[in-house]
Amino acid sequence: MKFRYLALLLCFVHFSVYAEKADSFYETQRKRLNSSNIFEIRDAIDQLTFVNSNRGIRDILSALEGTPNFPTSENNAPAVKFYAAKALAKKGEKIAVPVLIKTFQKESTTLVEHNPPKVRKISDGVFDRTSTSSPYFYEDGEISMVLACGEMLRTLGSLPITEASESTIKQALSHPNFYIRSSAADAMYETNSKQWLSTLSEGLGKEQVPYAKISILAAIVGLERLPNQNMKSVTEMLSDQNPEVRKKASEALRRLDLRLSAPYLEKAIQVENHPMVLSQMKEDYAYLISFRTP
Repeated sequence: MKFRYLALLLCFVHFSVYAEKADSFYETQRKRLNSSNIFEIRDAIDQLTFVNSNRGIRDILSALEGTPNFPTSENNAPAVKFYAAKALAKKGEKIAVPVLIKTFQKESTTLVEHNPPKVRKISDGVFDRTSTSSPYFYEDGEISMVLACGEMLRTLGSLPITEASESTIKQALSHPNFYIRSSAADAMYETNSKQWLSTLSEGLGKEQVPYAKISILAAIVGLERLPNQNMKSVTEMLSDQNPEVRKKASEALRRLDLRLSAPYLEKAIQVENHPMVLSQMKEDYAYLISFRTP
């Protein structure tokens, strides 16, 4: 009896210590989210994302919303919203949907078709990159609100779909900014629902910007997974002049997940000269030829 009592006491003490440490952890991350240092805020978001608990999800949602009373605060920086949206996708909780919609609608209304290009120098380590809305080739300090809004859309697509999120994603496919349209297509693919095929096909017929076009095609072939004309169109875009388009085309073939598309990637790899695109193509090619159980 005494042994059982002692064991229960030890369990209670252990639980109390654990609870106290947990409380301290979340309080620390909450304070770091109010920092003026974007990198510290990002690390706090990461800590709350990968801990084996959803206790910090409301703190991540608060980071996504920012501090409206202090518009110039670093807490409202696009990078904070970008990483918060990514974190919410990993958490996968439906509770995030209303806040994502509200924040996206608030921030996306001021976005135009093209962002002013930023002049870069070789010393920046980003020679020959001119677009601040680059969907792949960016640094932490150059994450724009366009990128953040795009990430919010993709997260909406990965979470359980509601009537409101479905409407938001559909409307975004006709947004003035090409990257938002592209992200809407990504979100439709993330839902893994073929109900979007007719909407995507309609959007494809209207799209003129190559990057948004390949994004829509990538969503279509990823949902169809058929060796048809859409697949052929994707393979043709592996030779586009824009490296971002080529990278997206490579990912589209991976989504297609048909081994017969591997030779097209193999041929593209032989002439690719952009390091990041080449790395993506090699990764996608290895995936397509790998042995996987159904």
